[in-house]
Amino acid sequence: MHARVTSADLAKITALVATAVIMLLANGLQNTLVPVRAHAEGFSATAIALMGSAYFVGFLAACILCPRLIDRVGHIRTFAVLCAATAAIVLAHAMIVDPVAWGVMRAGIGFCAAGMYVVIEGWLNQQTHNKIRGRIFTLYAALNNLALLAGQYLFTLGNPRDYELFSIAAILTMACMLPVALTRQPEPARVGVVRLRLRRLYKLSPVGVIGAVAVGLVSGAFWTLAPVFAEARGMTGDGVALFMAATILGGAFAQWPLGRLSDFTDRRLVIGMAAAGAAFAGVVLAIPAPFGIANETWMLMGGMLFGATAFPIGALTNAHLNDHARQEEMTEFASSNLFVYGTFAAIGPAIAAGVIALGGMSAIFFYTASVHAAFVIFVVYRMVARGPLAQSEREPFEPVPEQPAPLHLSTDGAAAKQA
Repeated sequence: MHARVTSADLAKITALVATAVIMLLANGLQNTLVPVRAHAEGFSATAIALMGSAYFVGFLAACILCPRLIDRVGHIRTFAVLCAATAAIVLAHAMIVDPVAWGVMRAGIGFCAAGMYVVIEGWLNQQTHNKIRGRIFTLYAALNNLALLAGQYLFTLGNPRDYELFSIAAILTMACMLPVALTRQPEPARVGVVRLRLRRLYKLSPVGVIGAVAVGLVSGAFWTLAPVFAEARGMTGDGVALFMAATILGGAFAQWPLGRLSDFTDRRLVIGMAAAGAAFAGVVLAIPAPFGIANETWMLMGGMLFGATAFPIGALTNAHLNDHARQEEMTEFASSNLFVYGTFAAIGPAIAAGVIALGGMSAIFFYTASVHAAFVIFVVYRMVARGPLAQSEREPFEPVPEQPAPLHLSTDGAAAKQA
């Protein structure tokens, strides 16, 4: 029988969830604001793409360095420092409008964002019992997806060429520090640093590793260039926000049913189906609206389909990876898989920029379609090469919010089990 989620359980995580929600409001706004403002200032597609790559370079650095920082000064101090640094960097965007400077700033934002997730998720995992962990993280994922969605609409509150939207993002970033700073819950134990074991990871779960590669290549490019793509296809400021919101909403709605389906069949089959759907959705977005369909309607339909198929792939491949990991290996596997994701998320925008230079802005979704199609072929090959895992050996699927820096970054064993 499942244990009940009590009011005491919820009280333990209220401050952490509130912090994550406010932080994702700020992140959702930034993710749309920065590329749109860069495009309005005349930055080239290559420059915008390299800014996206810089974000993930900072993200990777945080995965290595932030656990050491937490071990030295604790979770709350680390989080406070990263919040303050993020707010300062966000405001600097409005003061210094230069591609090189913004690239450096995006690296700083990536570092801080990843470090803040390390703090929140490591803490959240230690506050949650194993028997209720799935339901707590389902609630957590739902609230975070709603926050990321709402962040897109903050973009409509001002002109991206003015300073107000950057100020809103900075205010929200500082506000997210308040619940954690005032919580009466004890800080989690400080943890050490784990090793990267990429060869072992691939040997046990090829689909899990190549899934992280595919998700990284697509995710890095999408979050960096999708708002610019929407503008290039004739959508206004409100239309850009609506396109991004439709994509996020598609991912939020599809993640749970696809995840539950994967619990009852060969998980690779569901992964392959999702990747095939994402390849089709990429083609839909890349081509002009046919049959007299309004451009905005076609874009929103394509965006929702893309989110519904592409966004769950990361959670599905993570679950497949967990199916093959022993309990004592989960921490190292989570860190190694995260490193693979971050590396290719840094590479993805640069590749997409080259594709755009050759084929125009719409070619970004031909690029994502190609990545997903190649992944489908690999999944089919692995299904032929190795049979499915026994049902009794699988870990239950747990949804995660879709965002540029994925959750479950902590280095403790409990957190890694969720990754």
